[in-house]
Amino acid sequence: MCGIIGYSGKLQALPILLTGLGRLEYRGYDSAGVALLGGVVPKIYKAAGKLVNLKDKLAKNNDYSCLGFAHTRWATHGGATITNAHPHASCHGDLVGVHNGTIENYLTLKKKLEKSGYTFYSETDTEVVINFIDWVREDQKLDLMSAIQIALAEVVGTCVLVLFSQSENKMVAVNKGGQLFAGSNGLDCLIASDKIAFAGHCEEFFEVKDGQLLLVEPDKKPVFLDFNMEPLMPNLEKINVDIRELDLGGFPNFMLKEIFSQPQVLRDALAGRVDFVSKEFCFGGLNQYWPQIKSAETLVIIACGTSWYAGLLGKYWLEKMAGISVKVEYASEFQAATIKPGSLVLGISQSGTTADTLVALRAAKEQGAIILGICNVVGSTMSRLTDAGIYTRAGVENGVASTKAFTAQVLALLLLALKLAKDKKTILESELEEIIHQLETLPQIMERVLADSSLIEVLAGKFKDSTNCLYLGRGYNFPIALEGALKLKELSYIHAEGMPAGESKHGPLALIDANMPVVVIATQGESYGKTINNLAEIKARGGKVIVLANPADEEATKLADELIIVPQVHEVLSPLLNVIPLQLLAYHLAFLRGCDVDRPRNLAKSVTVE
Repeated sequence: MCGIIGYSGKLQALPILLTGLGRLEYRGYDSAGVALLGGVVPKIYKAAGKLVNLKDKLAKNNDYSCLGFAHTRWATHGGATITNAHPHASCHGDLVGVHNGTIENYLTLKKKLEKSGYTFYSETDTEVVINFIDWVREDQKLDLMSAIQIALAEVVGTCVLVLFSQSENKMVAVNKGGQLFAGSNGLDCLIASDKIAFAGHCEEFFEVKDGQLLLVEPDKKPVFLDFNMEPLMPNLEKINVDIRELDLGGFPNFMLKEIFSQPQVLRDALAGRVDFVSKEFCFGGLNQYWPQIKSAETLVIIACGTSWYAGLLGKYWLEKMAGISVKVEYASEFQAATIKPGSLVLGISQSGTTADTLVALRAAKEQGAIILGICNVVGSTMSRLTDAGIYTRAGVENGVASTKAFTAQVLALLLLALKLAKDKKTILESELEEIIHQLETLPQIMERVLADSSLIEVLAGKFKDSTNCLYLGRGYNFPIALEGALKLKELSYIHAEGMPAGESKHGPLALIDANMPVVVIATQGESYGKTINNLAEIKARGGKVIVLANPADEEATKLADELIIVPQVHEVLSPLLNVIPLQLLAYHLAFLRGCDVDRPRNLAKSVTVE
């Protein structure tokens, strides 16, 4: 959640900070603020709502400060108001700071400070931790660095903090349990919660890891330290962000751009991993643990939201083709006690910073599990926590609601299942060859599905005033029904529910009437006949049915009120195509309803609190 960008150097800070905030919008937020520092007094500007509201306030601002930081906030403690927006200042006015994370003992600290005469203007835990550092500094007559060291030892929770002292003219970036990056170009120093915020300003970055901090003073090189104030050498890496991914590139929004980028995402994710001539699969990131993976009889998948649906689809593939028993757990409900030493546990996260997933994976690791990961962000917290894993290569995903990242996750799981099936000889060679042959052409087939976007837009116009919707699927396409319903909820704010098509007769049929759209995934496969029967049951009760079907399907055509034609491929590959029209349907419905498709209300992309 929350985004931080800080700058110190020779350039005007404000344009750099606002550009950085714009790149961090994908994380989800409900207010924004900026502090321009180094002058006679700190200058703080804040606005509730979208970043454009803050930019409007700053439209005529000609401040040439070369030091400052900015923040986008996703409300946890206190509402989405200007008062609660960051940056926050200490009661005595000397300290100004921004913060990501959750201070679990902030109420205890707040009561202690109130007894010492401190007053608070906001409801945030951030204001509390800033004042707590101020109190430690004043009470013990310490400098800022020493006060931070002592204060954070008493802070319980996640604390990624960037703090400036007016009296000492120092900016300090601290990471306790979160994620923080820094980059430098000469005496210019940039700090951010995601390196994309300062991509283009410097060529290299390094991570400020848990238990580390960065001291930044004007006209000096930054000093990298641990919490014991011992100097550290940064591990420099090249910034691998394609800045073109941060621009709309002619699309009206990032959501549509990312939906249409999925064929290329498939090509990138397949490159070097599938030899279409020899029918071999390669995952360099799994080689060290491949014997254990290949011999495993069980696997636990841990994820949240869209990643959980990807995991569920992976369960179907791994069980059906590779013969592995798979359990898919919501990270927030994970029980580590069920994990035995040597067990395989696979975490899935787009950002690699999903708090619930990280907590669950750490708990599993403590039980002695081998931790695997599927992640999109190189060098993320999850990628460091895992023993082995697969990068999805989806590129930067700006839209809060996941599209291309989901496709990349399920492709990684499919390739894993196919490699295991091949190595274990649990799949017929002829079937494997057919799947691999179609997989090679899948990006082009996906482009054909995307070409029907305008037809789905017309369809969306017929249902834009709906208030509820059901999504039904069987087998491999049950997780796609869940994902389609989630996209509709996230983007258009229409209540939607995904379920196995066979469950519709066990209660949900009571909901069916002429005002209830029902999306049924009825493409060809093992469960096709049963799905058609479920479709007929809905039609018999007056339901309005939108059917995904393959070409020349007479049965589906007769029963459908609205038909979406999807090219026929092997059933194993059908989810990768069937999800596309459901993404487009959710997108067009939301767009027609006037919703912000890139920044759905109340949501954050990188969910860094439990």
